[in-house]
Amino acid sequence: MKLSLALIVVFINGIFGFKVLGILPFGSKSHFAIGHAILKSLAEAGHNVTSISPYPLKEPMENYKDISTEDYVEVFFKNNAVNMFAFENTPIVNKIMELIFIYWINRNGNEVVKYHAVHPKVIEFMNTYEKFDICFMEIFNYDALLGIAEHVGCKVISYTTTAVVKWADDMTGNVSPPSYVPRPYVQYSDKMSFRERLMNTFYAHIEDIVYEFIIKPNQRRLYEKYFPNATKTFDEMYKDTSMIFMNTHISLTAPRPYLPSFVEIGGIHIQPVKKLPKVFQNFLDSATDGVILFSMGSVIRSYQWPVEKREAFVKVFGKLKQKVLWKYENDTLPNKPDNVMISSWLPQRDILAHPNVKAYICHGGLLGTTEAVYEGVPVLGIPIFGDQKTIMAKAVTRGYGLQVYFKDVSEETIGSALDELLNNPMYKENAKIISTRFKDRPMTPQQSVVYWTEYVHRHGGAPHLKAAGNDLDFIAFHMIDVYAVLFFGGISFIFINYLIIKWIFMKFSGKPKKTEKKNEKKLKKK
Repeated sequence: MKLSLALIVVFINGIFGFKVLGILPFGSKSHFAIGHAILKSLAEAGHNVTSISPYPLKEPMENYKDISTEDYVEVFFKNNAVNMFAFENTPIVNKIMELIFIYWINRNGNEVVKYHAVHPKVIEFMNTYEKFDICFMEIFNYDALLGIAEHVGCKVISYTTTAVVKWADDMTGNVSPPSYVPRPYVQYSDKMSFRERLMNTFYAHIEDIVYEFIIKPNQRRLYEKYFPNATKTFDEMYKDTSMIFMNTHISLTAPRPYLPSFVEIGGIHIQPVKKLPKVFQNFLDSATDGVILFSMGSVIRSYQWPVEKREAFVKVFGKLKQKVLWKYENDTLPNKPDNVMISSWLPQRDILAHPNVKAYICHGGLLGTTEAVYEGVPVLGIPIFGDQKTIMAKAVTRGYGLQVYFKDVSEETIGSALDELLNNPMYKENAKIISTRFKDRPMTPQQSVVYWTEYVHRHGGAPHLKAAGNDLDFIAFHMIDVYAVLFFGGISFIFINYLIIKWIFMKFSGKPKKTEKKNEKKLKKK
């Protein structure tokens, strides 16, 4: 019965479905995964989807059209061909509050805009003057491409591939109190000490200033340069986001303020388990004592580990009774133990679903940790940059993971952490509890995307969900003008009262005035 109703809904949407444009230009496959999952959900619901991205579908899908900029993938990885471990090797003076990461985002955002705004296929698409109802775009500092959304006349829904960031707050008037909402790139949980609250507040205000006076003006200039015929200004488009889908879930984060226009869709990228290639299936099935999965994601290369730290892993793994499946991008691993299997590519989601997987060693990226939580697998994180430190801090405080900082990686620290994770049942139990919470929701992430997208369309962009704070400028929103008046007003009040009290005291104290004292001195001299 439910299947029949679902088919009817899809059929109706196929007839009356609206047109959706996805602007997904970033070169990282993990970022594309979230945007693609959103668009795929809408296409399956019967809506007509067009996607501008560097990752065209390998298998064509009904109602889904690609405008491919796949040549950008090579450019992206060429521009970012750095050893990501360098983030942790940078002297502290050069990475205060992870400014190096903010700079990296800003630089890449600018390059994304410059490349895609003049891409022949994007220009060709815009010259058709085709109109769309809804546009999706990730919030990741290439906001100037909102010019494409303006050109096709659609309502904008944004999404984040991480937890809520400063830029999402800035677009909507949402607030993230630094007293208990850690910045995405720090290693704090929601329960902070005084020192951590002090530093988190400092980071938050620096980020406000950098974003307001450096990043946003850069995007404004690019918007005006590449979309000179736009009828709406950059700021009008920037503040006109109807809704924000967040790649998070309360089970993985912590309670905090959200506007009604913020919707959690954490786990939308998780697909049904597929059959594993035979080589992996045999390896996992034969691991009677269990398997440890080790992957540092798609951007960080395991072969770039400093030799002494790589050797620490090799030595620890060689002493384990468990097998280890290691995403390692070189063909050979020096001194590889017999219980270790290396591969440059791993079907991570499907491996984590295997019952013999006992632990997951990772960099703390949100997609991978979400997949682990979904399957109830405890994690050992080695965060390197970005939001990875915050994600792992939350895993530690919620008891389903441990972390070792990059600088502390050694045979002793990794061995101790794995021994604790594998032999203390608390971590597995907590991982299962979090998994149950994660799955317990009224709608699947896919259903949430379809419902709320259709809601925005039905209600003309859902302006009733927008906060009045979204109409305020930087000074008014942060109450700078109010605090200035209170400060100077308070100073003036104190000073005036001081003069009044001084006058009263001199008037009624019986003490001679200064002029009288001077006259007396003159008389004495005479």
